[in-house]
Amino acid sequence: MKACRFLMPAAVFMFLSTAAADNSRQSVKLEALPPAVHKTVLEQKQDAAILRLEKTLQDQKEIYELQLRDGQATKTVFIAASGAILQIKRSVPLSKLPPAARTSIETSVGDGKILSLESVQFPSGLIAAYEVRFQRSRAEHFLRISHHRSPVQE
Repeated sequence: MKACRFLMPAAVFMFLSTAAADNSRQSVKLEALPPAVHKTVLEQKQDAAILRLEKTLQDQKEIYELQLRDGQATKTVFIAASGAILQIKRSVPLSKLPPAARTSIETSVGDGKILSLESVQFPSGLIAAYEVRFQRSRAEHFLRISHHRSPVQE
């Protein structure tokens, strides 16, 4: 039973990770959302400002992407058409990461500059990975590190 509990989040994570290649994004207005998605958006929004709300089709399934800003922090929530939260990405300072993940990121970035750092969480709160966008030698790089420290395949 434990294997199934971790297999499902991994499948959702891989689904959302590979979905980035799909370019069928379209902006959507809050009032145009299906009722279940609308409810989830309002629950997640609270006092934050909506930066982006988009619908995308991935493997014949509608996924809604909600990006919020609350002060300096950003949060991106991936929502199924049923209103269920699939994944949450939050901006996170490097200092708040577990030591192993922080060391791995610092080593990978080297003398480069971190452009963004986000935790990737499942609805349960389990952190699946950290995603880092950084610039080094005039080139932009992307790295996904598990919360323990190892790189994660896309």
